[in-house]
Amino acid sequence: MKEKIHQLAEKYYLQVVALRREIHAHPELSKHETRTAALVATELQKLNIPIQTHIAGTGVVGLLRGRNPEKRCIALRADMDALPIHEQNNTPYKSQNEGVMHACGHDVHTANLLGAAMILSELRDEWEGTIKFIFQPSEELIPSGAKAMIEAEVLENPKVEAIYGLHVHTELEAGQIGFCPGRFMASTDEIYLTVIGKGGHAAQPANFISPLIISAEILLALQPLTDMNVPTVLSFGKITANGATNVIPDQAQLAGTLRCFDETIRAKQHERMKAICTEIAIKHGGRCEVNILEGYPVLINDVAMTNAAKASAIEYLGKEHIHDLPIRMGAEDFAFYTQRVPACFYRIGVADIARGITSPIHTPTFDVDEKALLTSIGLMSWLAIKQPVKI
Repeated sequence: MKEKIHQLAEKYYLQVVALRREIHAHPELSKHETRTAALVATELQKLNIPIQTHIAGTGVVGLLRGRNPEKRCIALRADMDALPIHEQNNTPYKSQNEGVMHACGHDVHTANLLGAAMILSELRDEWEGTIKFIFQPSEELIPSGAKAMIEAEVLENPKVEAIYGLHVHTELEAGQIGFCPGRFMASTDEIYLTVIGKGGHAAQPANFISPLIISAEILLALQPLTDMNVPTVLSFGKITANGATNVIPDQAQLAGTLRCFDETIRAKQHERMKAICTEIAIKHGGRCEVNILEGYPVLINDVAMTNAAKASAIEYLGKEHIHDLPIRMGAEDFAFYTQRVPACFYRIGVADIARGITSPIHTPTFDVDEKALLTSIGLMSWLAIKQPVKI
């Protein structure tokens, strides 16, 4: 079976690359993935895989039954949305949608899952159970597409016993794979502060309460909440105050992010933030409105499943291609799936240092070495077949 999958990965590789380029050239923002979803639906129908469309908006699910389809159900997930970034690459498949770019590799994720569907479809008489292909919208935008898909019962009918997902990784070269059992990626919350003071002429400090001074003190007071020993990070990247050199505004807005690896600590940090902001604002005669938009939870890979997946990956690719990865402060809405069923979220290398393909994700020059797809479509197919019925 392993050799057959390797051969089929070679067979479908160029077709998958073409799909990746088609998706990359026509990126769509979160909740607007209509063209991508239509492409996915068409490709699955070509494989005679029954589909459901318009799940949680633009989501698509395909259900492939092998021998003894009731024996188990394994899910494979890809996200489809792009980012509001102007692409600066000069490639034949450069984004044709101004200001929108697949800068996080979701084009790779979607093409990869279609490639796995091609391989598993051709082998459907040689493996047992059911494979559910989940093509998810809106990973990049809170509220989460994963949460919406789960609420639409994508893990039911038939009930999913385990789920795999992957993400491109620019710190590994194409052909390399990384795993991390247990806690892998942080929770993420968006923090919005509105600091309200009293505006006035900048030359008359007795007559104003500066929201900028209050904001500065709040930022300094919140800094100790970042503690890499925990680990937890609180960072602010935006301050807006519509004053002038001689005009003190009435209010200032701050926006930031909180990342944690423990849900209890996450909740405590919320309360500490609110208390600190309120206390400092009142001390200066102002007030602070704290709005916390709760995002993704901590992504926790099932330890037994991930260790088994790593062993299977070594069997498929060889030990020299498999790596242990550290925890990451980045966030990923696949975390919602990990709360419901045993899950394994792993990384596929996409860099090519010799060719200069090393730009990080979420940058306008991000690109991938497409040879990564030759590895990834085969490996995901192998993992789906090798997954034990019970974790």
